[in-house]
Amino acid sequence: MRIKTVLQFGLLVYLIATGLGCTGADPITVDPNSPGVSQLRFVSDLVARFNPDTGQVWIAAPPGWAASETEVRVSVPGDLPRRILSLTDGSFLYRFAGTAESTATVAWIDPGNAKHEETLAVTAPEDTIDRDIASAGLYANRMTASEDVVWVVNSGDDELASYDIETLQPGGMAVSAPQYSNPWEAAFGKGSNGLLTTLFGGVLGFDTATGETVEVDTNYLRPFASPNGVTILGDFGWVTNPNPVSYFPTQFEQGWVSRIELSGDPHVDDEIDTPWFNPQHIISDGTDIYISCSGTIDFVPPDYIATALDAGGILVVDEQNKVLTTYELGVCGPGPMALSPDGMFLYIGSGVSGSLFRIDLQKETVLNDASNPIVLDDFPGTFISFIEVSPTGLMACGSFNTDTIRFVDSLTGEVNPFPFFEPVSIDGGNPDTYYGPQDAVFVTRGGENGLLILTTVISGFHWLPI
Repeated sequence: MRIKTVLQFGLLVYLIATGLGCTGADPITVDPNSPGVSQLRFVSDLVARFNPDTGQVWIAAPPGWAASETEVRVSVPGDLPRRILSLTDGSFLYRFAGTAESTATVAWIDPGNAKHEETLAVTAPEDTIDRDIASAGLYANRMTASEDVVWVVNSGDDELASYDIETLQPGGMAVSAPQYSNPWEAAFGKGSNGLLTTLFGGVLGFDTATGETVEVDTNYLRPFASPNGVTILGDFGWVTNPNPVSYFPTQFEQGWVSRIELSGDPHVDDEIDTPWFNPQHIISDGTDIYISCSGTIDFVPPDYIATALDAGGILVVDEQNKVLTTYELGVCGPGPMALSPDGMFLYIGSGVSGSLFRIDLQKETVLNDASNPIVLDDFPGTFISFIEVSPTGLMACGSFNTDTIRFVDSLTGEVNPFPFFEPVSIDGGNPDTYYGPQDAVFVTRGGENGLLILTTVISGFHWLPI
């Protein structure tokens, strides 16, 4: 991949039979009960993908595709047809030694007893991505799916704007923030109410039904200090305060998390200091609150690449703002977070490299930190701009400076799970374009499941069927 660099200022910052060998055209079947074989859950169509690392072509169909435990015939040019059985749920998985130009003919019987036959050619996920399907606002920053709309924080336009989830055209409602306040992230609570953080204008309560806003009162506690992340749980919201005091060199003073009571006029009713500098991202699992503290990050000359200068980690608190535990991750710039669907693993993206960190929440153990990160992208200067997990456990991660989406099985930690053996390129390999993937959501559009991707350098939407 060609070199891309960008200077960031301030805080802008994923069968049946025994294996028959793997040489020549010999097929390789997959035992679905073997450890680590979890790729099938990510398939929503009959697909063939080539894994360049192993020289294997994978063919898979999702549950319900074939009748339960019936014969599936796979024919590969130059080899005898192979017969496998579909699983009890009607899915099937098969692989053989091949190339990116391989083809295979698959014949099966569906649950309605109808016969089917289809010839598949290897395709790559980036072949199916629909780029530039609609425009977002200026410096589109964060995106949330809600029923038939997606809400986008357009930082440059000082607004939280709605877009029709099917057409991605601007909807009938937008929540306006004060001019030049640089809105950063939104969280949605009960009904049409929510909270919007702004880097330079405090925190706003909003109503998406009316567009009305109200400034959150910090009461007798500390005023907001460049508030970043926000989450809502029940009748309370939590906001992170990085508290920067200078840039170039970048310095932070004590950071903290403000708890906001939402009933009545929203106001801060409690706060808690963080054990590391620069708390930015915050999420909830419905019971507890997770805060990632990046530590000090600065843009170091001569290349002005974001660099972590001191340690960071994860703070966990409960609804009463009581500290439950902390996890130190080292000097690595911990950033965006996501949980596996079973709530067992917490993943954290780096704000200074293309790396992930992982915590086993059940065992309260750090599995991957700065000393042994999960490396997704070794390109200098990139960082993980977002992590999004589907209900099936597929985790999409944005590598900002390389314009790519990389995938992980959040249930096993496997990088590049089938069918995403290679990262998906938003720019299509065009060296003259630079999109900057900023956020993504797994949604259904037009009856099709996929990943809706938001980019900020070129503010727009892109669609990847899953």
